[in-house]
Amino acid sequence: VGLTNAVVITANSYHNLAVRADGTMAIWGDWWLNDGSYRSATLPMGLSNIVAVAAGMNHDLAVDSNGVVRA
Repeated sequence: VGLTNAVVITANSYHNLAVRADGTMAIWGDWWLNDGSYRSATLPMGLSNIVAVAAGMNHDLAVDSNGVVRA
Protein backbone atom coordinates (compact mmCIF):
# COMPACT_ATOMS: atom_id res chain seq x y z
CA VAL A 1 0.00 0.00 0.00
CA GLY A 2 1.32 3.44 -0.85
CA LEU A 3 3.93 2.37 -3.40
CA THR A 4 3.96 4.84 -6.28
CA ASN A 5 6.10 5.50 -9.35
CA ALA A 6 7.26 1.86 -9.60
CA VAL A 7 8.94 1.11 -12.93
CA VAL A 8 10.41 -2.33 -12.18
CA ILE A 9 9.15 -5.06 -9.86
CA THR A 10 10.26 -8.58 -9.02
CA ALA A 11 9.01 -11.14 -6.54
CA ASN A 12 9.64 -14.57 -5.16
CA SER A 13 7.50 -16.68 -2.86
CA TYR A 14 8.10 -14.56 0.25
CA HIS A 15 9.32 -11.05 -0.58
CA ASN A 16 9.13 -8.40 -3.29
CA LEU A 17 11.31 -5.62 -4.66
CA ALA A 18 10.38 -2.53 -6.62
CA VAL A 19 12.40 0.22 -8.25
CA ARG A 20 10.83 3.65 -8.40
CA ALA A 21 11.32 6.12 -11.26
CA ASP A 22 13.85 8.06 -9.15
CA GLY A 23 16.10 4.98 -8.73
CA THR A 24 15.18 4.26 -5.11
CA MET A 25 14.01 0.83 -3.98
CA ALA A 26 11.15 -0.53 -1.96
CA ILE A 27 11.22 -3.99 -0.41
CA TRP A 28 8.60 -5.86 1.58
CA GLY A 29 7.85 -9.39 2.77
CA ASP A 30 9.88 -12.06 4.56
CA TRP A 31 12.94 -14.24 4.08
CA TRP A 32 13.46 -17.79 5.31
CA LEU A 33 16.55 -18.12 7.50
CA ASN A 34 18.71 -21.26 7.63
CA ASP A 35 17.17 -22.23 10.97
CA GLY A 36 13.70 -22.31 9.37
CA SER A 37 12.51 -19.02 10.87
CA TYR A 38 11.40 -15.86 9.06
CA ARG A 39 13.04 -12.47 8.99
CA SER A 40 11.13 -9.41 7.89
CA ALA A 41 12.50 -7.69 4.82
CA THR A 42 14.48 -4.49 5.26
CA LEU A 43 15.66 -1.97 2.74
CA PRO A 44 19.42 -2.14 2.03
CA MET A 45 21.07 1.13 3.01
CA GLY A 46 23.07 3.24 0.59
CA LEU A 47 21.55 1.97 -2.67
CA SER A 48 20.59 4.59 -5.22
CA ASN A 49 20.24 4.96 -8.98
CA ILE A 50 18.95 1.39 -9.22
CA VAL A 51 17.80 0.36 -12.71
CA ALA A 52 17.15 -3.39 -12.33
CA VAL A 53 16.47 -5.89 -9.55
CA ALA A 54 16.03 -9.65 -9.18
CA ALA A 55 14.56 -11.47 -6.18
CA GLY A 56 16.04 -14.83 -5.25
CA MET A 57 15.04 -17.31 -2.58
CA ASN A 58 17.94 -16.39 -0.26
CA HIS A 59 19.40 -13.33 -1.94
CA ASP A 60 18.51 -10.31 -4.07
CA LEU A 61 20.44 -8.50 -6.78
CA ALA A 62 20.32 -4.87 -7.84
CA VAL A 63 22.10 -3.11 -10.72
CA ASP A 64 22.75 0.61 -10.57
CA SER A 65 23.01 3.06 -13.46
CA ASN A 66 26.81 2.60 -13.56
CA GLY A 67 26.43 -1.15 -14.08
CA VAL A 68 27.53 -2.03 -10.54
CA VAL A 69 25.83 -5.17 -9.23
CA ARG A 70 24.86 -5.28 -5.55
CA ALA A 71 23.89 -8.49 -3.77
